[in-house]
Amino acid sequence: MGIIQLFTKKKWRSLISLFAILLHTDYLLAVYQPLYWNKPEVADSEGTPLTVVTYNTSHFSWNKKYIMNEAAAYIKELQPDIVCFQEAPGDGFYHRDSIRYAFDYVLYKYISRRTDHLPTTIYSRYPIHSVKALYYENSQNMSLIADVRINNQYIRVINNHFETTSVNSYIGRIIAPNKEFKVRMKAVKELILKMKNNNRKRADQANTIRTEIENSPYSVLICGDFNDTPASYAYHQVRKSLTDGFRECGSGYQYTFRQLYKLWRIDYVFYSKSLKGRECYSPETSYSDHNMVVWKGIINL
Repeated sequence: MGIIQLFTKKKWRSLISLFAILLHTDYLLAVYQPLYWNKPEVADSEGTPLTVVTYNTSHFSWNKKYIMNEAAAYIKELQPDIVCFQEAPGDGFYHRDSIRYAFDYVLYKYISRRTDHLPTTIYSRYPIHSVKALYYENSQNMSLIADVRINNQYIRVINNHFETTSVNSYIGRIIAPNKEFKVRMKAVKELILKMKNNNRKRADQANTIRTEIENSPYSVLICGDFNDTPASYAYHQVRKSLTDGFRECGSGYQYTFRQLYKLWRIDYVFYSKSLKGRECYSPETSYSDHNMVVWKGIINL
């Protein structure tokens, strides 16, 4: 519309549209990268190839179907070196041996142990050392930190599951056609208050991870479900000096939350300068209410 107005008598109106676009350029580039905008500048020969998958799996029990084996087979085809799960499949949904068998292509596995928090895991083809779990207070969410040894050196992997938006808990009451308008409006009000409180929690959690990043003796790879958009404090606080994988080597429009009209990008891969991306994408799959994020690149240690 702004471009069209340039050719009308009221050209000044186009400046308003263009100014609005400029104000949101950073956000727009975080969810959309023009095709062929990002051209890979590195080859595998320049470092150790690395493929990372981060995924909120919703326990692989989405839509009342148990689909862990199908999802595991799909991920195996990607030949991942590091797999980070949030809301990982746990004993309450699958037998421990069946989980181990489904993901037998990654040799090293660590899954969080406390049952009062949503399971979070780091799987790796490379040895995992010095695991640290951060269990957030007044929350079911957590982060998992592990030092992964690659070519006799280390990279610190931080897998995050920040506080939920709570949208799924209220959306049924809000859009249900058989509910009275008064009931739906009450649910909207409750959701707004809940989201405001959860936003504060995510800010605190992001601050905690920022401290972990700054204190890390190694290069870092940060990933997970932030439950927040690229316009948020949590995104900018964690990212800061790091590279956003999608912005470096992604293309097209990327969303990762499959509900609410597929508008939200809330799952990320960030990393230090010693990592260089070649490809970052979010394939459309039906194993969860999220899409996974797949990042491929190299690491120079």
